[in-house]
Amino acid sequence: MRLFIAVMVLNLAVTGAAAEGDRAAGDLEIARKGQALIARLTLPADQVVGFSHRPESDEEKIAVTEALARLGKADNVLVPAAEAGCTVTREEATTTLMPPATPDPAEFQARYAWRCESPAGLVAADVPLLEFLNGVALDALVVNGEHRFERRIAPPETRLPLLAD
Repeated sequence: MRLFIAVMVLNLAVTGAAAEGDRAAGDLEIARKGQALIARLTLPADQVVGFSHRPESDEEKIAVTEALARLGKADNVLVPAAEAGCTVTREEATTTLMPPATPDPAEFQARYAWRCESPAGLVAADVPLLEFLNGVALDALVVNGEHRFERRIAPPETRLPLLAD
């Protein structure tokens, strides 16, 4: 039942975002250097849980807790190409909806890091988060050594190139 409520809240949030136009749900910044891959994600709270205030009801508290659990697992957000042999070394998610933070701006943030045994194979990453966001796009910034490029990624396209075109 709790999962159903969280999914319903998320669907309402996404429906509202789709009605507002083609804006991105959030930002995904990825940096690659040597064997290291790091990513930082920022999402407006209303895009994730359907509200931008501190959770008041039990259902809202459950929605925030479940969103933090989902965003706190790197494999739910970004999966580097298997050829690179990457291992997660950091995964954490936070939100300004929970004390002691102030909910302005109301957002979720997450940070991830990987160590990749074969960095040459790190040419792309899958972004399963886009399925969780139910059709809303992400603006991605990829920094790869001296190269830097931006790309908007949205379903059904969930594979993000990590090399400039």
